[in-house]
Amino acid sequence: MGVSNIQIISILPPFEREDLYPRATRFLRRADSMGLLDEPIRELSPEIVRKVAQGLSQRGLASDIAAKLTSGKPSASELSRYLDAALLALDESPVPASELAKLNSTFGQDVLAGLLEISAASLLRYQSGERQVPDAVAERAHYLTSVVSALEGIYNEFGVRRWFERSRSTFNGKTARQLLGQGWMPDDEAARRVLAAAESLQELGAT
Repeated sequence: MGVSNIQIISILPPFEREDLYPRATRFLRRADSMGLLDEPIRELSPEIVRKVAQGLSQRGLASDIAAKLTSGKPSASELSRYLDAALLALDESPVPASELAKLNSTFGQDVLAGLLEISAASLLRYQSGERQVPDAVAERAHYLTSVVSALEGIYNEFGVRRWFERSRSTFNGKTARQLLGQGWMPDDEAARRVLAAAESLQELGAT
């Protein structure tokens, strides 16, 4: 199984601020969950955030944010706006091949194929680029990266996998996978409930 690339052990100004730290770590975790980080990150600093933004820009993502982060020294309020915009840009920009590879390293081939409702053989072909990823599969994969990104702020990878498998009172005794049901899509009410539950852990703590 894969390991999260985000293991912050050092925080440099201005990211110790309570309005910037959660924004910056969510941005980095989301990039990581999408398979877009080239190396592990141990330090949260302007240089690191700028470097990640530039790497995303080279892939055609959040280019305007990268430009703003590399020109001058943005204020704390500007950084907040830029990070919010960068996260929104990632939300709206599926990258199926890298997302599938990252999800596979988290869930394992059989579990991921089940979540995506495809065969393991198709999953391998989509990852390798042998076949184009269907829109429905790409949307599901992008949604799952959102859930995983939220959970990785609380759990390790074993905990992330376990979260999908445990029945929960907030899901009326069902697991997240059971709540999603068959033929699910990210816009379904059940999928929105699962994502909201994962994101709520950022503020409420793991339960």
